[in-house]
Amino acid sequence: MSLAENSFQFTFANTIRALFRQTARTFEQENIGITPEQHFILKILSSKEESIQSDLAEIMHKDKSAVMRHIDHLEKLGLLVRISDTVDRRKKHLVLTEKGNLTLEQCNDIIQKLTAHNLSSISPDDLAAFNRVLFQLKQNAEK
Repeated sequence: MSLAENSFQFTFANTIRALFRQTARTFEQENIGITPEQHFILKILSSKEESIQSDLAEIMHKDKSAVMRHIDHLEKLGLLVRISDTVDRRKKHLVLTEKGNLTLEQCNDIIQKLTAHNLSSISPDDLAAFNRVLFQLKQNAEK
């Protein structure tokens, strides 16, 4: 086993990628029509009363042009609409449509089932310890 394969960061990153691929594969099998990243955009939009498209790139820590391509795709699918700000017409507010809310619910149901499956063989004590360690890792990384 190489040093890279034995490192914590390598294992952690591979686990995240595997979970992401599992979600993408399931979305495709269920004909959801969006990617996990696009689901995240819908989730962000549903959790905020006002969402301005320029804020999304900052929230997601992604390039603005990449986020705008996702927004364009979601708008083309009829999952969200852009509404001009009444004061500053350059600002566009993003609002989920009814179809967008339904798609978000479908995605959330899928993710809930995948999470239950993935955690099924992990004891509650191990999961609690893992969450504590993740929290501490995040705290340490932000120092």
